[in-house]
Amino acid sequence: MTNSTKYYIWLSMALGYRSPKPKALHKLYPNIAELYDGGEPELRLSGVLSEKNITALENTPLSKAYEVIDRCNELGISILSLDDPAYPERLYEIADPPAVLYCKGRMPDFEHSLTIAVVGTRNATAYGKMTTHSISGSLAENGVIIVSGGAVGIDSLSHTAALEAGGVTVCVLGCGIDYPYLRENAKLRENIAERGAVISEYPPGYPPGRYTFLERNRIISGLSNGVLVVEAGQKSGSLSTARNALEQDRDVFAVMGNITSPYSQGTNALIKDGARPVTDYTDITSYYKEFGIEAQPDDLIREIPVHKTDIDVSAEALSVYRSITSEPIHIDSITSAVGLPVRTVLQALTELELEGLIKAEKGRMYHII
Repeated sequence: MTNSTKYYIWLSMALGYRSPKPKALHKLYPNIAELYDGGEPELRLSGVLSEKNITALENTPLSKAYEVIDRCNELGISILSLDDPAYPERLYEIADPPAVLYCKGRMPDFEHSLTIAVVGTRNATAYGKMTTHSISGSLAENGVIIVSGGAVGIDSLSHTAALEAGGVTVCVLGCGIDYPYLRENAKLRENIAERGAVISEYPPGYPPGRYTFLERNRIISGLSNGVLVVEAGQKSGSLSTARNALEQDRDVFAVMGNITSPYSQGTNALIKDGARPVTDYTDITSYYKEFGIEAQPDDLIREIPVHKTDIDVSAEALSVYRSITSEPIHIDSITSAVGLPVRTVLQALTELELEGLIKAEKGRMYHII
């Protein structure tokens, strides 16, 4: 935190969290206190602010920023403003970087490390789960920073795989860091903060809203060298991250998917539009030769489950069996992956259990054995 942090909090609260104007003001005022101390005349002389902006700034007391700082001190949250030397340089380069970043944990060295954002659907299929775990884990194991949004599905899987591989991962939230968002992922966020960082442009207590997740997507891509989309439907929110990446001159990668799966329609469309197709992690690392990441032969595929091939089960049971991995998967994801009625899936699961091919766990989760 710098002596000017309070002024950047003030700017973000008054101008909005995706405004490009704090960056423009930072360029004009290396000492942002001069803008504040100059009052209304200086606000007008800056040439950056509209009448609406000036009114909003005048109606936002600086005491609000002090309240945010006090709350962050209570919660152990650090604050990086645009003038802070620790503010990620790559993020500063985008058109509308956050005036302030709130951080739990320690920001990694983005400038000297390959950073890849991994995003995708919340309703990941068995294929998506397996692919995310394999690619994210291998990237992290080779020193690549994994950035994602902390949501269920592909986001959580990428964070988890990075942690299991002993790597570094960063979670960008669409709400305040202390907000009780996705309580089931609270432990995951704690683990991320121990190894990397949980960050947000929103102050403590700020709730998620209609646009906050779309706003935070520009930060996910802005921190990264490239964005990998694993699974995405035609209207998936993760596609907005890919669009942000293109606008920010970042690279876009996409995992090739089943042409009949609705969760691969978005990724396959990205590939048709020029995104780089990915089948394993080396398709990404080999593109960034400057980082000198050498592929290890036994790293190419991580923990891909082995399915038995010579089995005597019904066609429906075989389809269900192939959708289940060694990692527990929920019955809803299985049903979505195979496109069969729930009753048929339940019958198939029973058949597979009786054949000793799968095992049921608590919470209607299943895995192959």
